[in-house]
Amino acid sequence: MLKEVFLGRNPSHFQVNSVVKSFIASEAFIWSAWNLVTPIYAIFAANNIAGGNIEVAASTYSVYLVVRVIFELISGRFLTKTNESNKYVMAILGIIFISLSYLGFATTTTIMPLYFFYAITGIGMGIATPAKNSLFSTHLDKNKEPAEWGMYDATVFIGMALAATLGGFIAHQYGFKPLFILTAIINILGIIPYLLYIRRDSDY
Repeated sequence: MLKEVFLGRNPSHFQVNSVVKSFIASEAFIWSAWNLVTPIYAIFAANNIAGGNIEVAASTYSVYLVVRVIFELISGRFLTKTNESNKYVMAILGIIFISLSYLGFATTTTIMPLYFFYAITGIGMGIATPAKNSLFSTHLDKNKEPAEWGMYDATVFIGMALAATLGGFIAHQYGFKPLFILTAIINILGIIPYLLYIRRDSDY
């Protein structure tokens, strides 16, 4: 099976365009950062937050999802009427919002800020996701779409798997504050592939 898939293919078959590469690299950073903390977030909410418990962890996550849905609908409507440059700006802005929320979690000791910073996370995801997905889907190479989606999933899920274990280790050994700071740093690295692409594109 593998022989049939990979052998005898021209090297160009495995090449992807720069936008797809930028998207995959960015998503690897963003979702690796996400999985550093999300699998153990309930432990943080229950053990490190005054009055926190598993119920609080679940309800704050629900706030994130509701806010994300609202902002995805708003930004999606806006992005259908705008150009590609604005999509890059929206993606970068959303990533910045998410990183700021991680830094907020690092300083949080009470319940209410959890709701606030998860709402910020929802805003960031809601702004960035339609923009990123639109850029990726419109720049997929013709007749390579399944392979490039597969490449995306493989890269992102490997990063997430490694990050989940690393996040548990860091939280156990050093605590949640350093973990959230590291998460913010890794997440903000998700901006770099887009900036490099924009710079490269502007040189032409």
